[in-house]
Order: sequence, then C-alpha cells, then structure tokens
Amino acid sequence: MSSIFTFLGEVNEPLAALVIQAEADIWSNPRATLTQGRLFSEEMAVTVSKMEKVEPDYAIKPNERMHLLVRMGIVSEEIKESFEWLRRNGNIAAHDVKPIPMDLALTAHRHLFILAQWFVESYGPLDISTPPVYSMPSFERKSEGSELNPSVSDHLEQLLSAQLEAKILPALTEQFKQLQDTISQVTVANAIDSQRNTHDPSMGSKEGNSEIDISLSGSNIITRADRSSIEVREYLEDKGFTIVDKRKHGGALWIVGGWELKEQLSALKEQKIYFKFAQNGSQSTKRKPAWFLMGKDPAELRWITLENESLPPIEPAQHEVPISLPMIVNALTELGNSETEMSKSDLLESTDDQIIEPTVEPIVTTEESRLGTEIRKSFLNKELVIPQSMADMKLDDININGCEALLAYLKEKCKAATIQEIPEDLTNLANQINGVGPKGIERFVKQLEEAITAERRLIGSGKRKEQAVMAYRRLKKRLGRRPSYMEIYQQGGIDSQEYRLLFDSYYNFLLEAKELDKTESAVARRYSGWLVEIENTIIRKSYKMVLLLAMLERGIHDWTRAITSDEAAPFFYGYYMSDPKKKKIDFSDKETRKLWDAPLERTAQLIARMPMTHLAKSAKKLVRYTEEGFSIGFQIRESDNLTLYEWTREICEYRLIEYFERKV
Repeated sequence: MSSIFTFLGEVNEPLAALVIQAEADIWSNPRATLTQGRLFSEEMAVTVSKMEKVEPDYAIKPNERMHLLVRMGIVSEEIKESFEWLRRNGNIAAHDVKPIPMDLALTAHRHLFILAQWFVESYGPLDISTPPVYSMPSFERKSEGSELNPSVSDHLEQLLSAQLEAKILPALTEQFKQLQDTISQVTVANAIDSQRNTHDPSMGSKEGNSEIDISLSGSNIITRADRSSIEVREYLEDKGFTIVDKRKHGGALWIVGGWELKEQLSALKEQKIYFKFAQNGSQSTKRKPAWFLMGKDPAELRWITLENESLPPIEPAQHEVPISLPMIVNALTELGNSETEMSKSDLLESTDDQIIEPTVEPIVTTEESRLGTEIRKSFLNKELVIPQSMADMKLDDININGCEALLAYLKEKCKAATIQEIPEDLTNLANQINGVGPKGIERFVKQLEEAITAERRLIGSGKRKEQAVMAYRRLKKRLGRRPSYMEIYQQGGIDSQEYRLLFDSYYNFLLEAKELDKTESAVARRYSGWLVEIENTIIRKSYKMVLLLAMLERGIHDWTRAITSDEAAPFFYGYYMSDPKKKKIDFSDKETRKLWDAPLERTAQLIARMPMTHLAKSAKKLVRYTEEGFSIGFQIRESDNLTLYEWTREICEYRLIEYFERKV
C-alpha cells in the first residue's frame, strides 16, 4: 500500500517511519494506530522544540512542552488541537481495554496528515511539495495463507518469553519492592504520630532524654546538625512559603502561590533546583495556583548549599511536640509487633494533604510587597478599597468631572498628584475647601468608585494582569508620557509578550486601560482584528514581518496597495544580506544559501511561497493574495490611515527586534 506520508521522509526519516507504520495498522489494528500516533506527535513536539531552541535542560511532560510551544508562538491553536487529540486518544487506547472503533483510527490518520504537512511546510526545504488535499487510506485485503509460519510463531514466542524474564519481571519486582518500602514508611510515620499524641513533654525533660529534630525520607534519619547545607523544604519554610510536601508518598513538593514567586524561585536554579508553575495546582494544593519541584525522582531529598547566609535557628512549631529517641524506639517496637500490611483505606488516610502554614513572613522585594496590597480611603461610613495597580495613577487620568475646586485643592494644598497620595479620610475636606460641600465630595467619591470598578475589570482576579498594568504605569510615570511598544519591550521591567497573551494585543490593552484618546479608541476598535492578527501571527521565521515592512516602506499613502513578490524581492533580499546577524539566522540554511547568487528571481519565489501564502491563509479576509499581488483586504478610512500605519509599523518593528534577539 503506497503511503500518503512519503513526503515526510525527505525531511525527517524517523518521524516518517513512525507515521507510515501507524498508517499500515489502520485496518488491521486500530489500537496500534492510535498508540503509534501518540508517539509520533510527542516525538514531533520534541523535534520542533529542539529546532526552535526552546527545549528546557530539565525533563518536562508532553503537555507542558505543547503549552510552551503555544506560548512561544511556535504552534498555532489549530495545530495544537491535532497534537492534543493524538496524545489524548493515544493514552486512552494504551490503557483502556475497550475495542477501538475503526473510525477513530481514520480520524487519527487525518490528524497525522495535518501535523506532517505542517511540519514539512514549516521546516522542510522549499522544493518539497506536499499533497494538496487529504486522502483516506485505501483498504487492502490480505491474501489467504498469509498467516504466520508455525516456526516463525514459535520463534516469536521464545523472544517474547525472553523479554518477559529479562525486563518486565525484574521491573515489576522492583515496583512491588518500592511499594512495600512506601507502606512501611507510612506505617512508621503513623506510629510516631500516635506516640506524639500521648507524649508528655514535661516527662521527657525530667527523664533527661536527648531530643533530636528529624525528618523521614526512605529509611534515613537526618539530623539538622550540619548547617552548611539545608534540605529544600526546610529552606523554603524558613523563607516563609506555604509548603505541601507529598514526596514521601510518591508525590511532589508544592509551594502554594502564584506567578509573583517566579523571581524568588528562579534564584534556586544556580543550585540545580527547578520549580514549574501550575495555574490550577493539584489536589494537594486544593487547586490553588502553585509551583512544584521538578526532578527524575520526586522522593529524593534536595539540598541547598548555604553561602554567606545566616539562617535563623529552626524552632519547632507551637503545636508540634519534639520527637525524642524513646519515641522512635517505641514506634519501631509497635511496628515490629504489628502486621506490616496496611489496608487501602489506611494508606489513603495517611496521605491526606498536610499544608504547613509558616510562621515566618516571606522575604519579598518592595515591588512584590506592593503587589496585591490594596489602598484604603474612607468617606463618611463608606470605605473605598482601591487596587494597588491604581496607586501611581494621576488624578487627571481618572477623568473626574465637576470637581475642579476639589482637584485643585488636592494638588496644591495636599500635594496629591496620584491616587495613593489622596488623604485617607475624605470626610473633613468639605469643611476645608471653599465652595465644596458634602455633595461635591460625594460626587468625587462616586466617580472614583466608577474608576475602581473599571480597574477591577481591567486587572481581573489574577496577578499577571495587575503586574502588567503596574509595569506600564511605572514606565509611563518615568517617561512622562505613554510608552511605545518598543519602550515597553526594552524598559518595561516585564515580559512584553504578557500584553499580547493577556489582552490579545498591546493596543487592545491601551484601549481597555483607557490610555487612548477618542479618535485612537475608535481606530483600535475598528481595526482590532488586524492589530490582533499581526501581533499574534506565528513567525517561525521573520519573513512575514519583513514582507509587511516592505509594504510599509512605500509610505503612508501607498502601504496598503498590492505588492508583487518581484516588487518585494529587492527590499527582502537587502534586509537579510545587509545584516550578518539576520543573514545567519534566517537566510543561511541549505535553501536560502542558493539565493545569494540569484537574488531577485529565486527570492521572489521564496516570498510568494512562504510569507505571502502563509499570511493569506492565517489572516483570512484581512489580506488578499491574488494574481495582482499581496494587499490589505479591508477598507481603511482616510482619517484612520496615519494612526493605523504607525501602529502597524510599531508592531512590525517590535516583533522583528524581539524575534532576532530571542534567536541570538
């Protein structure tokens, strides 16, 4: 049977072998097709991640890798659906004994084709042609007498038996041994807890027993005598984090908290300790946002070397009773006299989540301490709770009407230029300002409440939007004007991609934050689809943005006019050849090297095949690609043209600079 996937072999032979085998099993073994399809999708994701140089140094799960590729703009949502479908249904096929219907295998075949075609078009040479449309595999009946020869069958049986004895049985034995060790550890812990409940601290001191502070991990008892290094859980508790440690039960160590902990946890990377953020946490964290400790062996103790850091003495929490040596002996004696097996219910009870509430305040920076801290003002019996993101907002930015005398008093007499500088109690202002009575203060408070409501809609319930808003306003305050997109990228103190990820585009953020005037707001609403598209379109290479830049170079009045690949070729060729860095990154592979000696004709072919065709597919009705050339596919009002031209150019230049700096 001829395969539809033969074209993939010219780009990546291992992936081609996987997908061709999956295709061959469709009619005879649908389950094998699904499991092979899952393996194909995971291997392709690893290959893409390494080619794009975004694969982490530590091991990550397939779904985490896919999330990374989508977040970096490498994989679109449409392609992600095919990856996720193959992974999800491949897992079901591998673990569910129910029969696999044939139509499910055929659906998998279609998703495999989508991924193979996308991979070749994105990373293959220019001269490879892929099938224009998908075609279902043909059914071929096996001829009679095609059963296995008995001698071959016996040989296969011998091979399988040898594999069973050599690999599978030892692995199962090791797994049962680890399970038995875990059960024993839980039993010891429960016995010690029982001793704690009946232990009298005063009796221990009278007997003169030497108490030691211990932690259990496997069968080891570890003291805290050596302070040159410290176990990661102990270190984090001393720093004031909320910890959920499930390592002794085969789980992970979790730190309850949101994205604001990133910088503090990133500092531990120097000691090869890595944490990964999970927005929805786990059952152990009650689905609260949290970070988990990464590593091949979750139960392994991880040590932090202390350098020039004086740790405070670690004292037992008030509700804890120190563990004495006789307690350990008694616990082990009880364990020896009791049955070593535990019921399933006992094991589940022993693994209940235990969230440790630290008594030490977290060590945070000034900006981190501000994040989430609300500002409180009062008027009569009313309390105004103002988000911290509004702290640096100028009074003029709130658009207060009918309160000129009050605003002048706040600025001149109270020296209050921003919201946080307003007096805490606004009630007495009515008696201090001529011509402003209680009604005037109430009018001001009502408009302030409306601004607070709008702010809460802007920042939402999480911290990421609040961080983005605060970073923007800090930079605006420093510059004395609205920052450009490039200034946000270079001076914002935050990942500039957050505005795209959280608000769809930077200009949509400015619109929601009421940072645009009336005319600009109309332009942002009218052409929102275009601004979102050019800011979010995936650029595995810089070609799309360079094509747009070629159009913009023609000037304000001609940038929307159709451009042919021949017209764009001189600018396109010069853009890369004039800059060694850009040339090396996007114009030096096997195919583009051929363009160095024949710049115009072959560069025009590249432009027609890559940026023009791909942008026309992704942008749909926003651009047109016809025989006349490539052009903007929507009407632009003459009064809007200048603003939209400047915004388009700003996004284009920002994305190119960010792309090349990231590649370097």
